[in-house]
Amino acid sequence: MNLRPLLALPLVLWADALSGQVADEGTLRILSHGQEVGSETFRVTTGDQGLRIVAKATYPAARPPLELTASLDRTQGSDELAFQLEHRGGAAGSQVYAVRKGNRLTIRRVERGGEQASEAPGAGNLVFLADSVFSLYLQILPQATEPSRSFSAVLPPAARRIMVTAQRQPTPAGGALIRLSGGVSGEITLGNHGELLRVSLPTLGLEAVRRQE
Repeated sequence: MNLRPLLALPLVLWADALSGQVADEGTLRILSHGQEVGSETFRVTTGDQGLRIVAKATYPAARPPLELTASLDRTQGSDELAFQLEHRGGAAGSQVYAVRKGNRLTIRRVERGGEQASEAPGAGNLVFLADSVFSLYLQILPQATEPSRSFSAVLPPAARRIMVTAQRQPTPAGGALIRLSGGVSGEITLGNHGELLRVSLPTLGLEAVRRQE
């Protein structure tokens, strides 16, 4: 099967999402065991076309320095989902493209020396997460209901799947706290306008905290 026409879908979705409204944007300080190791800028756009998240995370202290860029689009009222992750660091680099259309999930990885593509079932509640890109956790918010709700998360490039349970709780300041358990253990903290304040993954010793402008 020729997977290239299907994997061109993210470009179409991203172009449509440009007309949406900015729901949140900012910069996160990334901490490892309490020490700042990088930063991430992100923008969340919503509109008639659906949800779009774009992010760029940089880790200057890594050897070699690491840069990750990610884009995700979820089409309103359908099962279409498009994801792209680019990894830059030293001489090596790679790109991952993923598309869910209907009940089919297609993933293509491009790196120096070649590329690989695969297909897998894509039905049900599904989100894409990536190591070291924290704003992608905002995809979980529609899944975070009371009582708790479970869903599937895909972690490229190996397309590893995990089950995650999310539970949303109000905070005294008028925001929300989303507790995660299962394949991911941690918390997402939102402000009283729904803005992302913090993502904490204590089992990994990682935390992303919003930088106040």
